[in-house]
Amino acid sequence: MTSMIEVVYSTTSSYKKAEIEEMCRSAVVQMPNGTTMAIGNAFKFEFRDGKPSEPLERDLEQMVRHKVVSAYKTLLVPCIAEHAGLIFEDYASEHYPGGLTQPMWDALGAERFIAETNGRGRRVIARAVIGYCDGLNVSCFQGETHGTLATFPRGSREFYWDPVFIPDEETMTYAEICEDPTLGLKRKIALSQSTKALIEFLQYRLKMGAPLLFP
Repeated sequence: MTSMIEVVYSTTSSYKKAEIEEMCRSAVVQMPNGTTMAIGNAFKFEFRDGKPSEPLERDLEQMVRHKVVSAYKTLLVPCIAEHAGLIFEDYASEHYPGGLTQPMWDALGAERFIAETNGRGRRVIARAVIGYCDGLNVSCFQGETHGTLATFPRGSREFYWDPVFIPDEETMTYAEICEDPTLGLKRKIALSQSTKALIEFLQYRLKMGAPLLFP
């Protein structure tokens, strides 16, 4: 590869930017020749405010398809947008709460979210969907991490539901993992549903080459 592939990411979140920067350092993609390469050596990310609209949808893919198209209409370049949510395992077929997680979280906060959803120790799926719009088509890429909800919020990193989600591979919440001096953000990235979704997109981007409208 002679040059890095540019990816325009529609986000204004400082937390998301920090996570992408860590992914670039510590996560890898498989190159067309079969070797692996750090994401940051193959891709260059540019963060822009696409001012996307987000319809209320339980199904995260439907929500993200609309979100990335609206971001593209603002930016007028191929771009990606992401949304993540929690899905209760016993409501997996209904995608609940899914895309409704954010408004519920915003209205209730961490402690009341757990209380109102009877969520203490409840099995959940953390799901992230990345949408990519190249001006002609929209493609979506999904990542999932299974885990449980904590009995009460733990950790001070107030990024979405990081203080209440405990991935199966750990006993700490995402927030506690990020604050742990021996684990930190790098460990969260290794577990994260967002990392899995992003790698799926990047592998697709490597396979498909440059968008037709922007050679």
